[in-house]
Amino acid sequence: MVFEQFKTKICNALREVMGDEYEIAYKEITKNNGVILRGIIIAKEGSNVSPTIYIDELYDDYEEGRTFGDIIYDILCAYQRNAKEIQMDMDFFTKYEQVKKRVLYKLIHWESNSKLLEEIPYIKWNDLAIVFYYAMEEEYCGKATILIRNSHLKMWDIDINTLYMDAKDNMHKLLPEELLPIKKILQEFLSRNLKQQVEEDEIGLSEEASSMMYVLSNRDRIFGAATLLYSESIKELTKRLNKNLIILPSSIHEVILVPDNGITEKTFFKDMVKEVNDTQVEPEEILSYSVYYYDRITEKIKILA
Repeated sequence: MVFEQFKTKICNALREVMGDEYEIAYKEITKNNGVILRGIIIAKEGSNVSPTIYIDELYDDYEEGRTFGDIIYDILCAYQRNAKEIQMDMDFFTKYEQVKKRVLYKLIHWESNSKLLEEIPYIKWNDLAIVFYYAMEEEYCGKATILIRNSHLKMWDIDINTLYMDAKDNMHKLLPEELLPIKKILQEFLSRNLKQQVEEDEIGLSEEASSMMYVLSNRDRIFGAATLLYSESIKELTKRLNKNLIILPSSIHEVILVPDNGITEKTFFKDMVKEVNDTQVEPEEILSYSVYYYDRITEKIKILA
């Protein structure tokens, strides 16, 4: 069954199962870096909360022999998990004074998101773009966000400088930075995935290698690459090591800092970033293929390669 038939069959099945009080629609959603995900939007009559259930992986499962009934069951379960019983009053979003305390920013690749950037306010930074979003209160929507668009600035009657300054203040308060040795990050990752405590000395990473690499993100580890814009830990690290830093963009969620010992060719790091992006990072989570450099004298970050 081709995908067009698959998505039509899903929409028809959901309409039959869920009844007339639900509106079922297929939509293609453009994510970061121009990645397009295909989903089903389920909207209940009288509700302003409409979860999107992505079906690309479900289509692959169906092609591999999973029953259509199981697919529909999964979609219904996903809807129940994501739909909220509360009715959110979105009138607050029309007033900037009620929004500005939760306005934040993130970094995305400038060229890969050129079409999206036509519709949203942004500030260019190296080969990246600083873009803005509203973080919903977790008690209502978990970690849901609303991307801020040019139309919002017009509605709020503010300029991008106001938006940036408010977001900058909020980053320190809501998403404080976190700098950890890479061994600590690996310990947390293995403990979480193995569901048992893994000690640092079990990682198998030498002390020398561990002290050479640090991971910079924020407390929530979401859109953590943006900490590059307000990190004080970078300055403290360079003073302690008395070295500049090479910055490897691990993803939109974190970056890796490597002290510059002046012994490794920049092409080595460029190849490393490419290898990780091409094999380990989801396409919509790639930050950049560039390597960056922090100069402790100027306290500036520039593209190295």
